[in-house]
Amino acid sequence: MLNFSDDVVNWQLKHGRHDLPWQVNRTPYGVWVSEIMLQQTQVGTAIKYFSQFMTAFPDVMSLARSTEDEVLSLWSGLGYYSRARNLLKSARLLVEAHGGVVPSDYDILISLPGIGRSTAGAILALAYEKKYPILDGNVKRVLARVFRVDGPTNVSSTMRKLWALAEELMPNKHIDAYTQGLMDLGATVCVRRNPSCVSCPLQERCRAKIEDVVGTYPVANLKKEIAKKSIYMVVFLQGEMVLMIKNLGGGLWPGLLGFVDSEVFSADILDRYADEFKLQVESTVHLDNFRHRLTHIDYVVHPIRVNVTRRCSKEERSGLKWINLNDQSQLPISVPVRKIFKLLR
Repeated sequence: MLNFSDDVVNWQLKHGRHDLPWQVNRTPYGVWVSEIMLQQTQVGTAIKYFSQFMTAFPDVMSLARSTEDEVLSLWSGLGYYSRARNLLKSARLLVEAHGGVVPSDYDILISLPGIGRSTAGAILALAYEKKYPILDGNVKRVLARVFRVDGPTNVSSTMRKLWALAEELMPNKHIDAYTQGLMDLGATVCVRRNPSCVSCPLQERCRAKIEDVVGTYPVANLKKEIAKKSIYMVVFLQGEMVLMIKNLGGGLWPGLLGFVDSEVFSADILDRYADEFKLQVESTVHLDNFRHRLTHIDYVVHPIRVNVTRRCSKEERSGLKWINLNDQSQLPISVPVRKIFKLLR
């Protein structure tokens, strides 16, 4: 009788995904970039960004030579921007200490910014065919159902059980097909809602399927309270020119270009910023509000258009940039800022 890993490998070779962009002419660099992109992002969304990113930065060296603005502009709209900054930091570290090569050593990989245990395992298994486990969201779901692992997957005791299974089940060969197969099963068959159990190669050994409790596994994560907040985004315009401000600190979107933002808005606040930026306010218009959900905060965004009759030069203050409303496609901007651009046109 075939064991668990044989079932996964045989299914992947016949029915798994083989034509994703990072699988074609696979390289350790491409695997690394794709795995970072796939953190918190669906495959369908990552595909477009991956292709553009690899065209601009085809190897570690070209990425290391780029600027943060260039990297963030290609990440714009993908969210979780710390991933992009970590890629850039890691590339520079790899050039400095490892000749621009993505390492095949686990300890070196996991020491790089943005790479945790599962990401390191995926890079080693897929790029170097080394025997290391992975445990992303899709794999957690497969293992939790097949072996009926009780407990929320964001609890340490449950994670210990899942990691133990992930290590125990690894085959001694075909580790790349096995690793890809687990991810493919979770993404295309053993999905969160309405899984296609009849198409699953593990159905005869899946305890959740056999005991008719698939819908209750994995156990729902313990919910974190989502804060609800308002944020005002103040957009200064002169004609078709809009003032962009680089977030140089922490804030919501560090390193990105945006607008003045504040949890409150008043005439005094507007006057203060107008004076700081040497602007003469002509009129203000409140645009349509919209919601923007982050992992831990649910924002109501209040965009305010402020027409001005005078604008500062680029030299008056670093971090300020005047751009044309119709020329923002390659700017490093967040999703809310991109939505506001559409409202302004």
